[in-house]
Amino acid sequence: MEITIQKIIYPGKSLGAHGAKTILTDKGIPGEIVEIAPVAEKKNYIEAKTVKIVSPSPHRIAPECSHYRACGAYQDIDYKTQLVIKESQLKEIFPGIPIEVIPSPEIWGYRNKIKLSIIRENKKAYLAYHIPESRNEFIKIDSCRLVSENINRFLALFIDTVNKENLTSVKEIEARESCATKKLIFTTRPFVKIENIQNSSYVEEAASGKIFRIGPESFFQINVPMLEAALKEMQRYISLQENRVIADLYCGIGTFGIAFSQLAEEIIGIESDPGNISFLKGNLKLNKVENFKLYEGQCEKLFPALMNKGVDILILDPPRKGLDNTLCRNILLSSIKKILYLSCNPSTLSRDLKILNHSYAVKILYLLDFFPQTPHIEALAILEKKL
Repeated sequence: MEITIQKIIYPGKSLGAHGAKTILTDKGIPGEIVEIAPVAEKKNYIEAKTVKIVSPSPHRIAPECSHYRACGAYQDIDYKTQLVIKESQLKEIFPGIPIEVIPSPEIWGYRNKIKLSIIRENKKAYLAYHIPESRNEFIKIDSCRLVSENINRFLALFIDTVNKENLTSVKEIEARESCATKKLIFTTRPFVKIENIQNSSYVEEAASGKIFRIGPESFFQINVPMLEAALKEMQRYISLQENRVIADLYCGIGTFGIAFSQLAEEIIGIESDPGNISFLKGNLKLNKVENFKLYEGQCEKLFPALMNKGVDILILDPPRKGLDNTLCRNILLSSIKKILYLSCNPSTLSRDLKILNHSYAVKILYLLDFFPQTPHIEALAILEKKL
């Protein structure tokens, strides 16, 4: 059956129709005619697979990676159109909210971290990605265009060493590179010490004029040039007024709190992960930040203690699951004037904003393209207390 792709909906399914029935398929750029094979009939739509592009879009390009569907499913779409698609998705999820798109300064080789599985065929080890929507099927890779040539060279050396030394226990490799120093660190699962490959416990990264030590398990933004752009945009909303206290929830290794430490009398940070906390404390010393007060524990449990601290600006950078409902409710009860909410999941951001909307108005939503060539969307919402 042939359908015309009308749009791509978040997080990346192509939508069309056959008669009165909505079709969701895995491939297809808006405007293309594709041939699909139905996979499952749901209550409100038919799930399908695209088997042929009948009439290609002028925005379709050749992907850079043979395995691109596993990690960068937008590689067959030109970058300008990728941004148009992502903007349209945000407009659909957040109707009536002004949206500004900030493209990534780099669209290839931008990832500072990669995690791969090790599979074995005929007693030989290969690097591999999981096939989308499967935990048991893999696709072999030689190199990835989303990371640097430096990381790709390391991965080639690593898998060669695994084979030469017959390291059959290794199941995963995770490598991280400093954009500033080009130094690499890595970890394997299970842990295996590899004698002929140098390793370290951290790399040093630079952002907003600060230095950050980052461990192999630390949370830090994947796309450092885009992080710099995001920090500049966020600073516009922090530096517009005198700020006594900025609270940084889910503060990780201190990226935002340290970057903005000179813009407030006091920075309050909440973090629960022991590994992040260890690096955060080191980063505070490294950058000689003395106005940072750390609370160790879960944000939803510790936030009520901050409500009498006179917080002016709240920075939120939660995991994909978004904010705890109780935390949202407590934020509504606070006197916080402005919220900068950075989200890697528009769906949970939408849910949380519907709650926060009782006391806060969303002034603007930034589409920060941290993940070119992929369907992933990072968004920054600027909220102000309603009068």
